[in-house]
Amino acid sequence: MFKKLKSVFKSYKEIFDMLAQHLELSIHAADIVVKEFAPNVDRFSVVRMAAEVMALEKRGDDVAAELTRVIGASSLPITMYGDLERLLDIVDDVLDDLYFMSQEIARARRLGLDANDVVKEVYQDLAAMSSVAKLAIERLRDLMKVAYIDSKKVVDLNREIDTLEDKVDEMRNSVLDKIYGNRDSLDHLSTYHLIELTRAIDRLVDACKDAAHLVVSMIRSIAG
Repeated sequence: MFKKLKSVFKSYKEIFDMLAQHLELSIHAADIVVKEFAPNVDRFSVVRMAAEVMALEKRGDDVAAELTRVIGASSLPITMYGDLERLLDIVDDVLDDLYFMSQEIARARRLGLDANDVVKEVYQDLAAMSSVAKLAIERLRDLMKVAYIDSKKVVDLNREIDTLEDKVDEMRNSVLDKIYGNRDSLDHLSTYHLIELTRAIDRLVDACKDAAHLVVSMIRSIAG
């Protein structure tokens, strides 16, 4: 099975390496987003960090465009095109969610929403969630790097991502309970802001899980 997988995935090396490259951008963006949640960060720094994430998102668009060209120009089996295009869309969604989060935090700090003690407290919870999300992105990056050479490692990394996704689900529920439990101390805009950030983190980790599962499915399909 391994020899068959290695032979087939050898021709996909460029594609999976570029997917890993795209995920490196998301890892960098996730690191910046965690810093944006810090209680002692000033608003000027948040604006600068948001601009950095915006630049990363634009670089991600460039990588995605090149990947689309590479996939279209390749001599892949016809059954693989749809899976690879879907995989690229999922990976691109991860960086899009991080871009949304970064811009949302910058807007909230510009409006002074972070002056609320509850918002400050939830920000720390969201920073912890984002750190776990970053781990999931790192594991997905690692999975892409070995997708065409080590099927056992792919399966192991897939399990790790599942575990991280379960952890984020638990954290999400706890954060939402805190937001709703402190509803009397939050205005409508702050409540919406915090819920949207929570959902974005949950969504991007779900995307990591979906991407990992898709790669495993592709490997099993090739192995027959």
